[in-house]
Amino acid sequence: MSSDLETTTSIITFVSALLSVLSGFAILWSYRQFPETQNYTRYLLVCLTVADISTAFGNFISTFRWFSIGITDGKTDAYCAAQSFITTTSTLSSFFWTTAIAIYLFCAVVLRINIAEKRRAQVLMTIIPVLVPVTITSVALAYDVLGEDDYNGSGPWCWIKQNASHQIMWKLVTGKAWEGTTYIITLVIYVLLKFFKWRENRRSNRQFRWSNTDPRLRDADSIFEISWLFLLVARIWGTLRFTLQTANISLGTGMSNAFLYMQCIGDSSQAFWNFLFFFTLDSELRTRACPGRCRSRRDRERDLNNRAFRTAEQAWQSLGPQNKHGREFKTTEQV
Repeated sequence: MSSDLETTTSIITFVSALLSVLSGFAILWSYRQFPETQNYTRYLLVCLTVADISTAFGNFISTFRWFSIGITDGKTDAYCAAQSFITTTSTLSSFFWTTAIAIYLFCAVVLRINIAEKRRAQVLMTIIPVLVPVTITSVALAYDVLGEDDYNGSGPWCWIKQNASHQIMWKLVTGKAWEGTTYIITLVIYVLLKFFKWRENRRSNRQFRWSNTDPRLRDADSIFEISWLFLLVARIWGTLRFTLQTANISLGTGMSNAFLYMQCIGDSSQAFWNFLFFFTLDSELRTRACPGRCRSRRDRERDLNNRAFRTAEQAWQSLGPQNKHGREFKTTEQV
């Protein structure tokens, strides 16, 4: 691999990871700053964000290794092994947290079982996404397979040693198998949620609202049902590269480099995409974060109409009962 390509991918990874770290801290800030929006769904998002920040940070520091010492085929140092341990653990944890969000929403909306009320289930849902990834990565570290893979399925960061015994098996165990499982589980749950909402809409002849199923859910939490989609868009490029390399399929230099560039962007940017969608599409959070500026045109028009109706009602009441003829005004909120 040419040094120009390695330099380019390192720069792309550096920028993508930096944006992801900053975006992740913005999500953490919003959770602490606006307690009105705090519920168990956003708690799970915070846990997912911590994992994504760790992944971005690991990829971020890997670029310094490249710019300082470069990459030598087959060379693995303590810095490389430590970075591989961090990013492998956090990436696995991200898969588990994404699955946990989907399972929680399915239980709360469809089964009407709120895990947040059950202490044992809440503890398990918090421990499993941490304990299982740490255990898997610790076993890989004990077998001395974490290290430099020379872009064989990754970018400028370290993952599984290129010369490791049973390399494909270790890549499946430490990432790809769990990633595929996450896609399947979350996609199935998404389809079931959509079917449930469609059935409820037909049964009640009105728009389904998440808050009607559980008071701990906000209507804005509906965006979380497509959290798997953000993960898929960000990480599918690395999965495609792994599949093509495992099957020994070559797409040519241009296409292979394009997939590599997209992987360098996607694998480091999960927290950025979470911030972009979970923050900007959450109207309640957006309004609290920047009142008056982040509100949609529809929200502003509704507020103006309500204000006009309230002004008219006050003027009507000031006329006295003899001029009202028994009529009453109603604001759009009352309607």
